[in-house]
Amino acid sequence: MPKVHQYFTGSMIYARGDDAGKLFILQSGKVSLAALDIETGIETHEMVSPGEFFGVKSALGHFPREENAMAVANSAAMVFTVPEFEAFAMSNPKIIIKMLKVFSTQMRRVHRQIAKLKKRKEVDPDEGLFGIGEKYLKLKRYAHAKYIFSRYLSLYPSGAKAVLAVKNLQLAEKGIVKTAAKSQQKETAEEYREAAGSVSKQDTDQDPGGFSRFTRIFRSDEIIFSEYEPGETFYLIQSGRVKLLKNEGESERSLDILQPPEMFGEMAILEGSPRSATAIALDEVKALEFNAQNFEIIMTGNPQIGINLLRIFAKRIFDSKRRFMILILPTIQLKVLDVFLMLDETLPDIDRETETREFQATVEDIAHWAGVTATEAREVLQSFVIQKRLEIYATRIVVKNINDFARTVNSRRRQAMNPTGLKT
Repeated sequence: MPKVHQYFTGSMIYARGDDAGKLFILQSGKVSLAALDIETGIETHEMVSPGEFFGVKSALGHFPREENAMAVANSAAMVFTVPEFEAFAMSNPKIIIKMLKVFSTQMRRVHRQIAKLKKRKEVDPDEGLFGIGEKYLKLKRYAHAKYIFSRYLSLYPSGAKAVLAVKNLQLAEKGIVKTAAKSQQKETAEEYREAAGSVSKQDTDQDPGGFSRFTRIFRSDEIIFSEYEPGETFYLIQSGRVKLLKNEGESERSLDILQPPEMFGEMAILEGSPRSATAIALDEVKALEFNAQNFEIIMTGNPQIGINLLRIFAKRIFDSKRRFMILILPTIQLKVLDVFLMLDETLPDIDRETETREFQATVEDIAHWAGVTATEAREVLQSFVIQKRLEIYATRIVVKNINDFARTVNSRRRQAMNPTGLKT
């Protein structure tokens, strides 16, 4: 059971960098949260009012505290363990919905900072979607091209490239017919989905929450949604695997492979923004499909889904902030070094007294997190190999002295945030 703790004025409830195992709801008094701005390093302050939670993200995300929490008046707070909070929130689904909206706002803020830092030119959704379709058509991925151009015409029937989209759609359909004739596959995606739409009594019996009516089935290699589409739905995988990828010019970068019971697509629906990645079924995929209209119904009927979303958001906010800290470093070398520090922070159950670290990562992974090209990352890593500071293998990289990396990065970060040497 959660317990009420009393804090006198000036008491430190928790400090930046502490392990996070507790969550708090302020019952009376005032609490100040003092955090360092991830861009400037300047300390910012946020006041917690009675009835508000604090310490939630770090506890749910299992990462160190990001701020100091101090009582600025005699205060009382109810203290929860993570299981106690989850039980409490599941009996009060409106709390989950409120927190999801707060987390979503924080995610948007960090994403805007990253986009501004990278000076990324925003692509109009219609142009971006059309460009992906053209690429798939060029690669003779006709089913994918058909999906994209069909969606383009559905979303932008009077778009600047609508006429060309019609022609490309016809080319894609002809390509599908030729491919089907060779493989003698006569079943269409529409027929497949219609057959999959019927829910058996067995499915209903295994779905006491009544969510079977939201079930969708996608065939292997079928696009579930594409980058630049409006974010109108999100999914909970029940069976099968889903690949998330990002189109980058003529190539594709794999982001993740998801399995039951993972969720995907939730960022776009909560942010009201276009999709930032493409989702493709690797196998036959059975998933629950939710939208903005039934979102609260789902949260009320199955608050565990909301708890899972809170965990996902907490981790993504932390990851995004951490990546921003990497991107603001002034040199490619420092960015690469800091990627290893970030990876080290996420390693579970390791002996922190040792200096050697082994990371399951590739050169391309390091380049992605550092925001540099693979060629740039490889040049830096090779220089470290020559200096005997690390070893590179096919799917892993061994760092000889992680503390050496930390000293270099932390020294430069302190200098960047306080170039005059004055105390802040």
